[in-house]
Amino acid sequence: MEDLDKIIQRLYEDSVLGRLSELRFQKLSAQYESEQAEIRQLAVSLEREIENEAGQIADVGRFLKLADRYSDLQELDASTVNELIHRIVIHSPEKIGGRKHVTIEIYFTYVGKIRIPLHKPEPVSGKEKPA
Repeated sequence: MEDLDKIIQRLYEDSVLGRLSELRFQKLSAQYESEQAEIRQLAVSLEREIENEAGQIADVGRFLKLADRYSDLQELDASTVNELIHRIVIHSPEKIGGRKHVTIEIYFTYVGKIRIPLHKPEPVSGKEKPA
């Protein structure tokens, strides 16, 4: 902010001394003011993002503590599901490659939707494939 004031002061001095036309001074000072307003707006936006990220980190910590309580879970009951899962969204079925597919989104408590891959890894056999 101080730098902007110094720049505008120098521009004004150059304008008063005749080194810079009034029109040019107006254009440059308006440009600097506009850039400064954009920088202020960006700073506010970045501060909000930092606050959101900090909140999300805290939420992940809470979720991990919650999940840790259920690490030895033997049976899933309604109260456990209600505590771990915020909501479940089931989309309309789609036909892909002649097969019906249904997308299900699970939003966990504190952390929201987590993408969990459903494909199974190929079993490791004792025989190696030739190179």
